[in-house]
Amino acid sequence: MKVGICMFYDDAIKNYSEINYKINKKYCDKYNLQLVVSNDKKLPNRHSAWERLPLLLDNISNFDYLIWVDADAFFYYDANNILDVISDNKDVNFIFSKDVNSDNVNTGIMIVKNSQYSIDFLNKWLYDEELYNNNPHPLWWDQGVLIGMMNNNVLGIIENCVKLRYGDLQHFYNYDKQSKTYIFHLAGRNETVRISESTKYFDKITTDT
Repeated sequence: MKVGICMFYDDAIKNYSEINYKINKKYCDKYNLQLVVSNDKKLPNRHSAWERLPLLLDNISNFDYLIWVDADAFFYYDANNILDVISDNKDVNFIFSKDVNSDNVNTGIMIVKNSQYSIDFLNKWLYDEELYNNNPHPLWWDQGVLIGMMNNNVLGIIENCVKLRYGDLQHFYNYDKQSKTYIFHLAGRNETVRISESTKYFDKITTDT
């Protein structure tokens, strides 16, 4: 099974994103996964969070599965192989993570199967102007549109996805006190904190390995 992990970042956030890239590269090398990184902004009129969708669409045909991870997040080097999650959920096209204290999804990490359904859904999520203009959570950008699509079961997404519990794939706080999750997502933190936490973990695994 060929699996890729995708990241996007531009100059505005590269101070911490490049550290997370190095951490994620170590994780990918450990499990023979391919890390796909883009710095090429294809949607200049939208927030950079939207860049995940053209990046996934551009690369999905080359993999059996793609895993998106936000640039303010990194995989724990000692986490289990993410392929275990895929193996446990082969019957769905999308594997999402629930947000903290919510049934909504948080797209800091998501897993996409290479299928025609996935391609159709990603295209609708990205290009449907009605969905874009009626985003129920506009401050959450593409994630808000996805929540609206799930609330209305657009293209039957409910039957084509699984939403794993918060903490199964990602968490947001106190990475040194957590276990059995895959990524530390520094959601909502400022640049200083993101640089500090990512640097601390990178230095730790560099010393340990």
